[in-house]
Amino acid sequence: DCFNMASLVLDQYLRCPVCMDFFADPHRLPCSHCFCKRCLEGVRQHCLSFNCPECRQLVVLDYRGVDGLEKDRRLAAMVDEFAHQQQQSRVCKEHKRTVEGFCETCAVLMCGRCFFSDQHSGHTMGDVDVVAKKKRDEISSELALVKGKVDSILSDSEVTVQSQLCALQEQITTEFEQIRELLRHKEEALRLEAIKLAEKACHGHDKIAKAQELKMKITDLEESITTDGVSFLQNMAELKERVRIEKKLVSSLDSEYTDTRICLPTLKHGDTELFLMSFRLAPASDPRLRIRKSSDGSEDLTFRLSTQHLESSNCKHSAKLSFHTNLVLEKQMSPSPAVHAASFLSSGYLVLLDLNSTLLLFNEDYTLLHELRLEDKAFDVTALSDHMLAVTIGAAKRVELIDVKDETLQSNGKIELDTECFHVSCIDDKIVTGNGSLVSFFNVKGARLKTIIMSGMIQSLYISKSHRKMYLNIRSEYVLCADMRGNREYKYKHDDLQEIGGVTADNRSLAYACGSKSNNVHQIGPDGRLVRIILSKENGLTKPISVGFDSTCSKMFLIEKDDTLKEAVKVYNVNY
Repeated sequence: DCFNMASLVLDQYLRCPVCMDFFADPHRLPCSHCFCKRCLEGVRQHCLSFNCPECRQLVVLDYRGVDGLEKDRRLAAMVDEFAHQQQQSRVCKEHKRTVEGFCETCAVLMCGRCFFSDQHSGHTMGDVDVVAKKKRDEISSELALVKGKVDSILSDSEVTVQSQLCALQEQITTEFEQIRELLRHKEEALRLEAIKLAEKACHGHDKIAKAQELKMKITDLEESITTDGVSFLQNMAELKERVRIEKKLVSSLDSEYTDTRICLPTLKHGDTELFLMSFRLAPASDPRLRIRKSSDGSEDLTFRLSTQHLESSNCKHSAKLSFHTNLVLEKQMSPSPAVHAASFLSSGYLVLLDLNSTLLLFNEDYTLLHELRLEDKAFDVTALSDHMLAVTIGAAKRVELIDVKDETLQSNGKIELDTECFHVSCIDDKIVTGNGSLVSFFNVKGARLKTIIMSGMIQSLYISKSHRKMYLNIRSEYVLCADMRGNREYKYKHDDLQEIGGVTADNRSLAYACGSKSNNVHQIGPDGRLVRIILSKENGLTKPISVGFDSTCSKMFLIEKDDTLKEAVKVYNVNY
């Protein structure tokens, strides 16, 4: 029994924790845990870094991959010896012959001679296969009973969960329908208040006109007072009457003035509150209405209140609320060969990177100024400053620096890195690259500053300099927003955003992601929720693969690809 117990324990320690089979070509990680070579290849998924399946410690491989790890030859020898011992265990220890039968009374394996020994006289014995089938059927019957009871428990639980889920969904639908109804009523009330404000604004303009007219009359009166004494005394009674009339008009005009500040009530339904802040509409102003989602002002939406004057006999006025982010197509280009990356310079220049690793420099009028062909295959481009670009040469493990001087592109050296680099962005004179699931920060000399492991394969990345956030396209499935330490702010995934391409953000903390399969561009709020779809197939969009802004976020470029693999670059003017 002790020997069997030891064999069981040894059997567990000689099995790979990943495949649960005996170790095959075991390799040892720096954390001292061992795994099969093929299992390590599956875990790392063609990446040069991964977490140990046992202790989750980060493992960074060199260019040789798993072959660069230490082989555990002693462990491999132990596995071979244990397999040999297991084979020997099928031999009868007393007669050194292969076992052929089984004694059910003693529960031991027997060879042919054991059948005729006095030790097993009168016992129930049989052939190994026959007894094994009999015992296997007995255990299978018991397992079937247990499995039936478990299935019954699961079925009852599933019915209970489904009924609770249906009840919860119905409750959610009812609650939110009530909220929507409440908001519809409040919206109508708000529109009526806006119309009143517009009328008051018009009244304010009328007041100004009347006040200017009164001012002219007062100026005339002041001139009449300065005449000679005889004329003044002769007209004094008339002047007093005019002053009395003008004073009465001023008092009347002043009493008619009413403040256009209106405090709107708090909307409340259950645990949901919308705090509608007071707002003021004054003549010749640019009024806005802020709707706050929380009492501390941490989340709010700003709307522009625009007044439209309708020409009619009774001069009525109306007002409307709208969220302004209008895009106007300014330029469309179709360079050949196709373009797969772009970047704006703060000087207003636009730089495109085509499939032949050629950089194209355009001025503000989109006139081609200069071309620069790079020696190796370039992957991505970003602006380091108003006169310098960084271009990633992925497989060569380096970044090319390009100067923009006198409307030309000039090579300004190379930064050698210790890893492959594909996607690129920058912040605070640091170059940020994306490779596999790693985001790496380098200084301008190529020294690695830090590396952050993300939750999946990075397809594109953007670093926002204004609010210091990372926006990453993970496996073309969702957008991940994280701080500069890699802590997740939100994860955005939407059924109407398929095969995500480029991601970017503006200076209002709004993110943008384009879906090449869904043919649209989503605008994402700071809370990780959809604000609206700013471009779609209805706007002539065809498989967008990249998006970005200039330094002022007044222009947005979009690279798209049609079914013939022909790519186009569109530049939009952005109006907020």
